[in-house]
Amino acid sequence: MSPSIQIALRELQADDISRIAATDGGAAWKSSTKKWDRYLAEQSQGLRIVLLAQTIDTVVAYGSLLWTSQHPPFRKMGIPEIQDLVVAESHRRAGLGARLIGALEDRARSAGCSQLGIGVGLYQDYGAAQRLYTRLGYIPDGGGISCHNLPVPPGATVKVDDDLVLWLVRELTKA
Repeated sequence: MSPSIQIALRELQADDISRIAATDGGAAWKSSTKKWDRYLAEQSQGLRIVLLAQTIDTVVAYGSLLWTSQHPPFRKMGIPEIQDLVVAESHRRAGLGARLIGALEDRARSAGCSQLGIGVGLYQDYGAAQRLYTRLGYIPDGGGISCHNLPVPPGATVKVDDDLVLWLVRELTKA
């Protein structure tokens, strides 16, 4: 990605859905319009904020903030969760993930939240995300790993896939 390309961050709108689904972002890019319809509905109900990063005409990254986490310990403690942070392959390593996280943190801070959570996968495909979240100050929440939002007990045999997650949390300082 050229450093001169301007990227704007903004909230998801209904007319974005077809453009997002058409983005050639790589293997991690989700193209299902069902997901985007649900995200738009949840955003309109105040359950989620979805931010897009876009060039003049192309959505190149997205991330969301779910006010009530699906991870039971976060939900119990009232910690919102950053979810589904994805940058198109052609725009990776340009700081977009960090920009999106910073903007979502600002939203959480403005809403009076003192902590923010995020889950990250455990296999190699998540290596860049693991390093980014750590660099931004996210640390393990101390609850170990989970599979399908349930704790994985010692000695369990689990499949290493996208559902095996380490949960991280960050204290939000006042701006």
